[in-house]
Amino acid sequence: MSKYLMNKFIHHVNMNEAAEKEYKTGPRAFVEKWEKEQKLKFTREEREALHNRDYAKLYALGAHPFMLWSWTEAVWAHEIPREELVKDYKEKAGKIGYPDFKT
Repeated sequence: MSKYLMNKFIHHVNMNEAAEKEYKTGPRAFVEKWEKEQKLKFTREEREALHNRDYAKLYALGAHPFMLWSWTEAVWAHEIPREELVKDYKEKAGKIGYPDFKT
């Protein structure tokens, strides 16, 4: 689809506590529901990255790095200690370099 739609989704999860909770409970179902509500579709690659909460893949696809980090913290905070999450995020983003973040 577009980086805009991916970033819109990430922003929605970041800014809406109920959406964050629902997404964390069932990412696949939440993504599918959101696509239906928006009447738009993610690419297969975007959808899989969102289903898997794969922040490295989303970064590589051009998710906005500031929104992506907030989203990453929110959806992984209670599963991975923050220090480990920060280290992993930096390592994975560093390997990717600087994707084209323009929408």
